[in-house]
Amino acid sequence: MALALFDMDGTLIDGNTTADYVKSRWRRGLLRTRDALTAFVVYGRYRLGIVDMVTLLHEAALEVKGQREQDLVDECRVIYEERVRPRICQDMRQKVAEHRARGDKLAIVTASTPYIARQLAADLQIDVVLATELAVVDGVFTGLLAGDPCYGKFKIDAVERLLGSANGTLDDAYFYSDSDSDAPLLERVGHPVVVRPDPRLRFRAWRLGWPVI
Repeated sequence: MALALFDMDGTLIDGNTTADYVKSRWRRGLLRTRDALTAFVVYGRYRLGIVDMVTLLHEAALEVKGQREQDLVDECRVIYEERVRPRICQDMRQKVAEHRARGDKLAIVTASTPYIARQLAADLQIDVVLATELAVVDGVFTGLLAGDPCYGKFKIDAVERLLGSANGTLDDAYFYSDSDSDAPLLERVGHPVVVRPDPRLRFRAWRLGWPVI
């Protein structure tokens, strides 16, 4: 059995779930236009690799401090049905099915929080979601992360914890991603696959001879 790992935003789905979340809140009057524009500027900087994503994830945890987790679960369920499910990439749906047919263990590995990723995993019959977890006490967000963010080099740590004592290694693993921020894990697995890559990852894939979808 091998691991088949999939990034979510831009890989399994055409788009970014954080952008979907911001748009949804803005359209319902829950986010000021100025704050929405700021969020999209930050997203653009992330795509260019000129923002400290780890710091942003910690700041995002602070933004929901004191809110009920169930409220976010319910909100993300609506966003998933309206905006995310219609944009599942059919070529990647087929890749997931191929790995499932081979008996591989499937996992989404995303820097996003798990509230949309779990719904996507259920739709695609993916076994595990590794995501950036928000700390919750008595059903309320504390404003902290529960452990390291599932981003960059920390994705390797999350996957290695998943492996544990199972019969598999990262040398046998596949990882599909669109973002150069995932280069640490792409370089660690035996079978890196680049999907609709950003410019930096496209160049890295060309230089290292990685397959590109």
